[in-house]
Amino acid sequence: MAAQQIRRFVLIGDYLEPDHIHIRDPVLAAQKIYVEVRRTGGLPLPFEHIKDLANNTAHLIIDPFTVSHEEVIDCIMLGAKEVCIDAGAPRRELELAFAASKYVITRVWLQSWPPEDEEAMQHHYSFLLDLADSCGRKAVVTSTRNGIAENWWEALPDECRKAFDWHIAPAEGTPIEVSIQPAGWLIHRSLSK
Repeated sequence: MAAQQIRRFVLIGDYLEPDHIHIRDPVLAAQKIYVEVRRTGGLPLPFEHIKDLANNTAHLIIDPFTVSHEEVIDCIMLGAKEVCIDAGAPRRELELAFAASKYVITRVWLQSWPPEDEEAMQHHYSFLLDLADSCGRKAVVTSTRNGIAENWWEALPDECRKAFDWHIAPAEGTPIEVSIQPAGWLIHRSLSK
């Protein structure tokens, strides 16, 4: 069975990139999309933009780049169908987010892979298994450098692979060649207008 493919965007102002699609563009109306809200420096969530996206899409998955269960719940209250919380969030925040809603997704952000030593790799795998004990089944892994997601996925032990229903968001923007397909791909392909 082929893995699900979901269109992935980054919210910049009131446009979705790539393709510079306005958040109220009718092309989004029948789409299931994944939107990253990359915030730095403690910027607040763009509530009106999230609400507009939720009202204008068939199924909005939002990644607000947060470690706060309150912000996750805010996004759900604004109409997002599913919301990510960072896997590195304090354990209490993860537990509160997952206790509050079954529509929370764990997001793992990979800066690089593989780690410099075997101990760091084993620590990462233990972290994922521990995370699975307090989180839901859905998880997303993202990276911003080509090859990282592929190397990570191919090296992932079966126990970790089976701990979540993984969606992979590779930096390449398209599905990558892997020996075992994940549950889904978050990709940067063009929508039909």
